[in-house]
Amino acid sequence: MRIHAYLMSAAAVLGALVPASAAHAADVRFHADSGDSCRYGSTDGVLSWNATTIVVGVRGTVTDRPAPSTDPTLCRDDGYFTIATFVAYAGNTVLDRHAARANNAVVPVEFTLGSNAAIARLDRVVIQVCRSPINTPPPAYCGRAVEYHRPV
Repeated sequence: MRIHAYLMSAAAVLGALVPASAAHAADVRFHADSGDSCRYGSTDGVLSWNATTIVVGVRGTVTDRPAPSTDPTLCRDDGYFTIATFVAYAGNTVLDRHAARANNAVVPVEFTLGSNAAIARLDRVVIQVCRSPINTPPPAYCGRAVEYHRPV
């Protein structure tokens, strides 16, 4: 009984010394869009920066308008699809990338960036939304690339 009480006291003291952020992921909301007047393409969600590993979890959606859940009178079908690109960096080195595509839909996305990075720790993720025609070769257009840095 006495040993149990001692161990519980020691655990409480150690728990108070370790900041909560060191043990848990820091969730950062993200948003990027295609940059056009209708915002035909967009991506929204959460980047989960894990404090103890080198990976970043990505959870969210990629939307291409008009989608079934959006008002079709706001954005007519323009014959383009949306692709959101997520690129993970360590300094200037690309460590991982992932792309997700939607066409007149809201597509859920969930994946991990950096799982193939054996040594370097990710320090930022750059997200960009582009649109390309469905039936003809590009030209495509893209919105502004949005950069998210690892929380400190």
